[in-house]
Amino acid sequence: METLTVPATLDALAHISAFITDATTRAGLDEHAAWQVQLAVDEAATNIIQHGYPAETPGNIDLAWHIAGGDLIVTLRDQGQRFTPEHVPAPDITSPLEERQAGGLGIYLMGQLMDSVKYEFDPVQGNILTLTKQIALPTATQVFELAGRLDAVSTQQAIAQVSAAIAAGTRHILLDLARVTFLSSSGMRALLLVRKELLAREGGELRLCSLQPQVREVFTLTGFTQLFALHQTREEALRAFGQSSA
Repeated sequence: METLTVPATLDALAHISAFITDATTRAGLDEHAAWQVQLAVDEAATNIIQHGYPAETPGNIDLAWHIAGGDLIVTLRDQGQRFTPEHVPAPDITSPLEERQAGGLGIYLMGQLMDSVKYEFDPVQGNILTLTKQIALPTATQVFELAGRLDAVSTQQAIAQVSAAIAAGTRHILLDLARVTFLSSSGMRALLLVRKELLAREGGELRLCSLQPQVREVFTLTGFTQLFALHQTREEALRAFGQSSA
């Protein structure tokens, strides 16, 4: 679980935004879902800042996020005035603008943007707001065939498409190394970074297959056979992902 405590002032919204950006990135949310979480948390924090504490004595907002069961869960806690969402009237979103009453839009937006919004009050912890966003995890495996030399010059170009796929949301990646003829320490470092980036995302999994003897020897000498899932064939690796070779 990652946590952040900030003063309940408008200046803190930028810090909250950076905190949530890290959460949505590490959860692997796409751009639209990340924006939804950002807006929902901003609305929640702004409500606490503007209505939870007296302006002359602002308290703190405690934020936390974690990933569980395929969900990104963000909580906000404050010791301000007890908040009862049932007492907030639903916003008027149908009348002409000049006839609408102000207020209520923040809570409405949170409910529209998030999959779950839960309010609690605890005599010790104060107001607790829990926002949940489901993480859409693609189940397909992408296979990348690397070839030639993986050294200090060529590796970054060779894995550029792999990094792009991870950024786009792919969680299962198979690297077919059948045509890789040379692997240096620079190439190993790049593969380690790919592995780290992928495993940092919910459901991420990296497998390698069809290593030439000299390439496998590098893995053995460095002890990286303990870190990477290595397979003799592509079919074997795909079955390990729970998929057929088709």
